[in-house]
Amino acid sequence: MDEDKYFQSPWGTLLKVLSLFGILVITGVPGWLLLSKGGSVIEAILYCVIPIIVLFIALLFTVRGYVIRGNVLGIRRLFWETEFDLSSLMSVKCDPKAMTGSIRTMGNGGLFSFSGKYRSGKLGFFRAFVTDFRNCVVLKFDEQVIVVSPENPEMFVEILSNIQNVSC
Repeated sequence: MDEDKYFQSPWGTLLKVLSLFGILVITGVPGWLLLSKGGSVIEAILYCVIPIIVLFIALLFTVRGYVIRGNVLGIRRLFWETEFDLSSLMSVKCDPKAMTGSIRTMGNGGLFSFSGKYRSGKLGFFRAFVTDFRNCVVLKFDEQVIVVSPENPEMFVEILSNIQNVSC
């Protein structure tokens, strides 16, 4: 049996800045509004608890890493994995500009990850599971495209290329 190959998903500078800014805005602005108004308990709940719930939900979907297990690619989240069957993988390549010019159509645009559904002129519609734009790897399957950002993109591509003998 093949050994699992695990790749960390390091945070790039942009993700760190956007996440910190997001935390400050989501928690600071409601608190400031509450203090400036001298609000009630119900307002405190609306202004403080709901933003914390939003942060928690975003944190759940953060990308922690990637695991190649046999013929499956697992995207590790906080409490679960999103899996992709590699049997229909057609190509894989490093592309640090994969996310350039992309538009988020549904998902998270920088609070703990760049994940969800995106669209670009270069890739068309795709799913992103990215934490560092400099490490992007594009995986093209029969019916979908995904973008990931493992710690060592070249080794990640090499391992996937050897699994299926796909083009690089």
